[in-house]
Amino acid sequence: MKIDPSIREEIVRRLFEAADTKLTADNVTKATSLREDLGINSMSLIALALDLQEDLGIVIEDEALSRIQTVGDLFETIESIQKEG
Repeated sequence: MKIDPSIREEIVRRLFEAADTKLTADNVTKATSLREDLGINSMSLIALALDLQEDLGIVIEDEALSRIQTVGDLFETIESIQKEG
């Protein structure tokens, strides 16, 4: 199951809210590093995950969260959880 495009846009918007970067949404790809490219630290990632969990009705386990390094990883994790649910 692929993430709905509107949800993807919302995730990217939230990434930029949490980010410390000069990148624009047009520059973000699946390979964009959350930490290196967007400047998202662990606490910001946890806050983002909690928001996404509430909005999407999913649970992102700590182990899965610790493996998320890129925007693509985040999308794949969400897609995987949605398939299971």
